[in-house]
Amino acid sequence: MILLEDALNLLLDHIPSCNTLRLPLEKCVGRVLAEDITSTMDFPPFNRSPLDGYAVQIADIIHSSPEHPTRLTQIEAVPAGSVPCKIVSSGQATRIMTGAKIPEGADAVVRLEDTSFVNGQIEILTADKAATNICSQGEEISINEKVLTKGTLLEEGALGLLAMLGCHNPLVFDKPKVGILATGSELLSPSDAMEPGKIRDSNSYMLLAQVLKAGGDPILLGHVKDDLSSIINKLSAQPDLPVYITTGGASVGDYDFMERLFHELKIPILFKGVAIKPGMPVLAGVWNHSLLIALSGNPAASSVSFEVLASPVIRKISGLSQWKYKKSTVKLCGVFKKSSPTRRFIWAHWFIKEGTVFAEPLSYQGNGMLKSALKSNALLEIPAHNLPIEDGAELEAILLHL
Repeated sequence: MILLEDALNLLLDHIPSCNTLRLPLEKCVGRVLAEDITSTMDFPPFNRSPLDGYAVQIADIIHSSPEHPTRLTQIEAVPAGSVPCKIVSSGQATRIMTGAKIPEGADAVVRLEDTSFVNGQIEILTADKAATNICSQGEEISINEKVLTKGTLLEEGALGLLAMLGCHNPLVFDKPKVGILATGSELLSPSDAMEPGKIRDSNSYMLLAQVLKAGGDPILLGHVKDDLSSIINKLSAQPDLPVYITTGGASVGDYDFMERLFHELKIPILFKGVAIKPGMPVLAGVWNHSLLIALSGNPAASSVSFEVLASPVIRKISGLSQWKYKKSTVKLCGVFKKSSPTRRFIWAHWFIKEGTVFAEPLSYQGNGMLKSALKSNALLEIPAHNLPIEDGAELEAILLHL
């Protein structure tokens, strides 16, 4: 049995490489960028107006007020997408729309609300903020600036930037395929009628959701009885996946087949057992350049093990630069009296109150219990050999949902 950090490092040292491909922008949501993006243009590409109004010379209007408005002659109207044809000289104004190019000669834009139209001329009622009502060329992005870096998760902001810069077919990492196999003669499919001594397979569907959240592409391999040849056949039916995750059979009982599987397939074992609760029975190795991670069959245990071990691995394989799980110091909301010689992770609900991050342990923390998963958004870490922990004590937590 080894420390969690050592187990994770062993997995990270053996992660397979991930392929890359080019995809149209509309198919890149949730993908990870596989190249740096350098701008080939300034943005804005020209001086433009951020509002509807009049482009003028600031010297003409600097003393304008409602009592003493400045009168100017309109020489042109420029909608967005058009190019001004006339130079603004002293005593003149160009009607301009939001996003339109500032005409030559103008160095200020007066809001439409700060003007009036009298006897065929434009009256400027104030010069307030007029000199700053211009978006200057390149003020947001300059040519040759690195805008996005390899490893960036492509969400709405990144996709908008790519579109703005004309990167319509970016290079992204392929989502790593993750095979999920549940083992156990007691398992039924969710659609099966209940039978004496049986339970329905919940692990496959919990792990499916967790793989998706980690950026992987889950492949459900189904469930099999506690039979070595059946387990081998199921895994071999989907060859060469970057990661395989199994549940059940990882402990030391008479029907725990995973260690026998490793020996049968001559899979080098990276580690056997991790010093955490729940989820201590974890067996991991490298099978034909793929990672095989065998988790406990207990739903809560397999879910916790996945979050602290498999999720960072999948995130790193997917190309994410920020692949580590997010941790925070939190204040315990309530008391925790249960002691254990082993480091423990418990489901909790984290929240912010008056600027402080709190975490409240949830009920139903047993290895086979799922009810707390409904409200859980954190794993609260309880140190090994802990004494009773009082309300308000500081602990570390892994934040699952931000």
